[in-house]
Amino acid sequence: MDLKQCWNHYLKAEQLLEQGHWPEAQYLYDLVLSNMPTHIQESANNSATKPCQFVCLVTGYRDAAVSQSQILNKMGQYQAAFDCLNHAHALLQFLSIEQNDLVRATEHLITKASDDLLRHIGAFCSSQRNASWMFEFELLQKAQHYFDTLKCSQQTLTRTHVMN
Repeated sequence: MDLKQCWNHYLKAEQLLEQGHWPEAQYLYDLVLSNMPTHIQESANNSATKPCQFVCLVTGYRDAAVSQSQILNKMGQYQAAFDCLNHAHALLQFLSIEQNDLVRATEHLITKASDDLLRHIGAFCSSQRNASWMFEFELLQKAQHYFDTLKCSQQTLTRTHVMN
């Protein structure tokens, strides 16, 4: 699916969700979430992509994942709701450690989107009132910490040290 079709499906899914048509919106979000990672990756590696375009892709992907997980949660598909958020969070985590100009220019917004997803995961896991879900959330928090540490070490390595 090309990017324009993907974006149109996202907009239609938002409209359907507002109208209460969950199954139809869920289907379109599924298509968007299946195709958007490829578009994000291609855009990240395309020197013609503007930061504002890239941020729209990332935030659209985050919003689609959140909306999809809410629908799945309401439908009682808890594991699928968790997986949806988790996959989106993982994609943004891995994207954030890529070493290219576009990612570096938008790093703070990628991090914000990733943190937003982690908060949604935390709220989801807490609402399940089950120790196994909280354990899953703890594992994700640890992974987030490791990614943050990796990003910090990458930034330290890319800085040029000048001695006077």
